[in-house]
Amino acid sequence: MTTTVTTSDGLKLAVHSAGDVAKPTVVLVHGFPDDHTAWDGIVERLADDHHAVTYDTRGAGASSKPGRIADYRLDQLADDLQRVIDQVDSGDGVHLVGHDWGSVQAWHLVTDPGHRGVRSFTSISGPCIDHVPGWVARKAKARRFRDIVAMWKSPLYMGFFSIPVLAPMLARLGLIDPTIRLSLKAFERPEQLSARPAGPSARRHAASIRIYAANVFPRLLNPVRGGTDVPVQVLAPQRDIFIPPVTQGDPHPGIRTFEIRGVPGGHWAPTYNPEAVAAPVRAWIERHAQTSETEEAHR
Repeated sequence: MTTTVTTSDGLKLAVHSAGDVAKPTVVLVHGFPDDHTAWDGIVERLADDHHAVTYDTRGAGASSKPGRIADYRLDQLADDLQRVIDQVDSGDGVHLVGHDWGSVQAWHLVTDPGHRGVRSFTSISGPCIDHVPGWVARKAKARRFRDIVAMWKSPLYMGFFSIPVLAPMLARLGLIDPTIRLSLKAFERPEQLSARPAGPSARRHAASIRIYAANVFPRLLNPVRGGTDVPVQVLAPQRDIFIPPVTQGDPHPGIRTFEIRGVPGGHWAPTYNPEAVAAPVRAWIERHAQTSETEEAHR
């Protein structure tokens, strides 16, 4: 079933759901350059006993595609996500799963003391940007410089994608997609590549590349987000060259419940190795199926 959610600035988000609304609701948030179909393999594995909800974030898929950088700020994206949650929450809360920038958006929401209706969060290949400066400082203090060096690719490509005008133009021309395809061939499962030939595409979702310019340097230079009471599970694809597993540990000290586990696959493991991702997502949801008093206070 497909419905729409209207954002605070009047845009329309396409929201897709599968499964029984009486079952636990899981909201899955995709990253760049994807749309909701990145979760198809996970939805197939969860829909029998969950209410699985995906949506096209602004700039992607069938949702509105604003053209201003300011329209992609995390405060706005987190508000979009909260509105989706408010619409699909049957009263028992939802379980969040985010990948790449979808995970970054979900982090921004759950670290906001005013968030509503979130029971648990599974983060995949997308840390809280506000937490990165503190992570670097803790690693430097512990003389774990090798861990800091391991993340060198992230600031390079994120900085490049943050260049206004140039980055959206290259995305529209399809000049970023060959690098994505090389990554997929090198690190994802060949049989899944053939089963899902469309895959991520910066050309198809060029508008949403503005998420980098809107957030990377503004958030790194002025980090304000702290911890969260929402239980957080981090799934770290073992062959992720964009967000290396070593950069996913050592969480913000204000996160009450945190676990990290490796999963096979590259950066797009949720799309191309869905069975390896769906199992720990399901287990995390089952562990946090009961609403705690602290979570109830956020509802």
